[in-house]
Amino acid sequence: MGFIVDKVSEDSFYENLLLGLPKLLEKSPFVSNLNLTRLNGVRQSDIRQWENNNSTILSEDLRCFYSSTNGFLYTYDFSYDYNADEGARIKHQGRIEINPLSDLVRIYGYETKNTAMIEPFGNTYKLSLSRDSKVFDLHIIDEHAKVVIVYLNNYSNPTVWLYSSSMAFSYLAEDFTTYFRMCIAHLGIPCWQYIVTREGLSDWAREIFLLLAPGVLYEDRNLIEVNTYNLGNVTNTIDPSIFLTQPSLAAKEKPVIQPAAQQPKEAKDKKGKAVGRRHISFRTGKSFMESKK
Repeated sequence: MGFIVDKVSEDSFYENLLLGLPKLLEKSPFVSNLNLTRLNGVRQSDIRQWENNNSTILSEDLRCFYSSTNGFLYTYDFSYDYNADEGARIKHQGRIEINPLSDLVRIYGYETKNTAMIEPFGNTYKLSLSRDSKVFDLHIIDEHAKVVIVYLNNYSNPTVWLYSSSMAFSYLAEDFTTYFRMCIAHLGIPCWQYIVTREGLSDWAREIFLLLAPGVLYEDRNLIEVNTYNLGNVTNTIDPSIFLTQPSLAAKEKPVIQPAAQQPKEAKDKKGKAVGRRHISFRTGKSFMESKK
């Protein structure tokens, strides 16, 4: 069911975003201390100020996301020895996190070339950046990597990548909404993003997947192919319109993607639009994770 309202309850807003993930995690004996940080939305004037300061237009889904909540943080503790005392448990923290707008900061230090583009590279994509490209810190994974949004130039639609301490980029998603859906589909399991890297998941992260979400990973699956994972069979999904997303950039044949030819005037007109409503869409039915049980 999809609907647009001027005001929705805070509980229903987060329920629609998380798609029943908390209820699923609560059923697991390995999970404890579930916590959701609730944040107010960002004023349109502050969003425009960020765009002015960075000479960059937020994508429509990111703009609507920050209008609804200034970042996102959902955490839980995972422990094998759940029968032990709380203080004696060895824990890993599951985490779904998006930086607040003030921490969506530009990062530097990567290699640049004459032309910025995204091109096919085996089963994934290869990123080339130019001096006109911009990279922003979406959130930190650990001390070795972070998730970033990448603009090939000031007017291109941003894509989402894992950026490692070795200054290598690994493709994650074609837009922010897709990445957020991936976070939920992977249950926020610690360091799940490494699934798109050549090194792949650590053994302990793989074990958590096998205990919490055995249907997500397959032992005989080439993990580098997970970035093309199809969520089309999910019966309880985030409708992309929840963030009023742009049309998809991806094509079936994996073309070379060069900076969009959007004109400055169009960007200016887009920039001046204010989003005064939350668009909430929620489809009933069993969640992907529950259907795998």
